Amino acid sequence: MDWDSLHATLQAACDDPGGDETLAERAVEAAEIVVSAAGEPPDELPADAREWVETHGVPDDSLVELACRSMKCVAARSDAWHDRLNDLRYRLGDVAAA
Repeated sequence: MDWDSLHATLQAACDDPGGDETLAERAVEAAEIVVSAAGEPPDELPADAREWVETHGVPDDSLVELACRSMKCVAARSDAWHDRLNDLRYRLGDVAAA
């Protein structure tokens, strides 16, 4: 995994918001890594993701903005997705506003 692969996954979620569940899940995982690397990790970040974040630095602003947009697309899939992503979208908004 690298910044380019995270970008591609997040962009795919924007390009096909009604896509399959696997794409949505991968986009959520990518957004969690972006927001964690930007300084707003979830309470429970898996060890492998934490290690990646600690070794790859801070993402650029355009990737944070793409993560925000992609989570809006994924959340629009259904009310269940919207509710599930509230915390992630809040943390992304904090990072984007900084």
